Amino acid sequence: MDRKIKAFTLIEILIVIAILSILMAIIYRPIAQKIEEVKVEKDVKRIYGLLQEGRMIAFTQKKDLKFELSGSQACLKDVSNNNNVIKCISLEVPFSPVTVDISNRGTFGSQTSIYYTGSVKVITTDCVVVSWTRVRLGVYDGSKCNAK
Repeated sequence: MDRKIKAFTLIEILIVIAILSILMAIIYRPIAQKIEEVKVEKDVKRIYGLLQEGRMIAFTQKKDLKFELSGSQACLKDVSNNNNVIKCISLEVPFSPVTVDISNRGTFGSQTSIYYTGSVKVITTDCVVVSWTRVRLGVYDGSKCNAK
């Protein structure tokens, strides 16, 4: 009786595993970088939104506020109410620590930049420019944040 078994040999399976390992080694770095870029852009937009929300609250409720970014957290605080925290957001990537005052007229007390301090180069948006009356997204070039 002739028995024919159709299956893969051990060598064929090892060759497939080797090819897949090489492909994963080539593809992993760009994928990891893209994931970090998405995290940076998401956090930059969340910081931008919190600053805009702070302006709106300060202007409509006639309160002096303070925006503080330190470590992995950005917070809006009510200066007139013992620095009571209004809202905080958690950040996934590191940013430059900064404190910005927001007057009850909805203007900022200083001109500053908030930028990503990590190692991955982000192409699109990695910083926020705060002027007296505006908040804009930008790209950090190593020395300053260039608003888009």
